[in-house]
Amino acid sequence: MYASREGVRSGTACWLVKKPGGTWKTGGGWNRAARVGRHVETSWGRDGHTGPKYPRNTRICVEVRGLTTKACITLK
Repeated sequence: MYASREGVRSGTACWLVKKPGGTWKTGGGWNRAARVGRHVETSWGRDGHTGPKYPRNTRICVEVRGLTTKACITLK
């Protein structure tokens, strides 16, 4: 899992997952988000491309401390 956000200078980030018909669960712990240019980025798992597999219509959100809005996607 890889996440990148604008609007903060530094901080930490975590991700949340909600399977269809389920409740929100923490997918990964809080990671330090490093500043790169005008945004911060972080990743979970080896090289940001490994991790659990989720079914279609699963909702994944990344929360960055310091921002009130989460970045969310729905898996297709």
